[in-house]
Amino acid sequence: MTFRSEGTIGYWLSYAQRCIFYAFSEVLKVACLEHQKTYIVTPSQWGMLSLLYDENGLTIGTISQRRGADAPTVTGIVKRLEQSGLVERLHDREDRRVVKVYLTAEGRDAMSFLPEAVRAYDEILIRGFTEVEQRDLLTKLQQIILNMSAVGPDTGDRFGLLPSQFVSDLTTNSPAILPKAKRNTEKEENV
Repeated sequence: MTFRSEGTIGYWLSYAQRCIFYAFSEVLKVACLEHQKTYIVTPSQWGMLSLLYDENGLTIGTISQRRGADAPTVTGIVKRLEQSGLVERLHDREDRRVVKVYLTAEGRDAMSFLPEAVRAYDEILIRGFTEVEQRDLLTKLQQIILNMSAVGPDTGDRFGLLPSQFVSDLTTNSPAILPKAKRNTEKEENV
């Protein structure tokens, strides 16, 4: 019997992720060009900008946790955003040892047109799915993320981004499968 990766869920999830990433990159690029910007915002940069737009003045560590990316990766993304003039790092007024990331005026300007491009892109992404199917797909994707916790340490939901009720329901129903997810839920409860 021959193994064909094209018949696996992992293959199609990986391929879908690449397609989604490339299409999203194109959407962001077109939006920047249409607004005659000298920079092109990437999907990773969009994640940082949207987070800072909602809550300006966050540390690299907080951005890392909330976006599910390692701190060195976030530092690199922030550096590129700084080079584009979209964010700046400033020392905290109360504790000069703490450095926070803030949107600049140009960053706020980018956030005046990028969210609409992202909303339009998301509408394309979910085209043909009913609301029930969308919720079902989201639940299944979250289940896959939790299932990956069984692979080993620091796999699956390693940043604890899944909804705690979802993790709690799943670990209650199948505690032996998801030890990492359970640790994340317990950590949230102790905070």
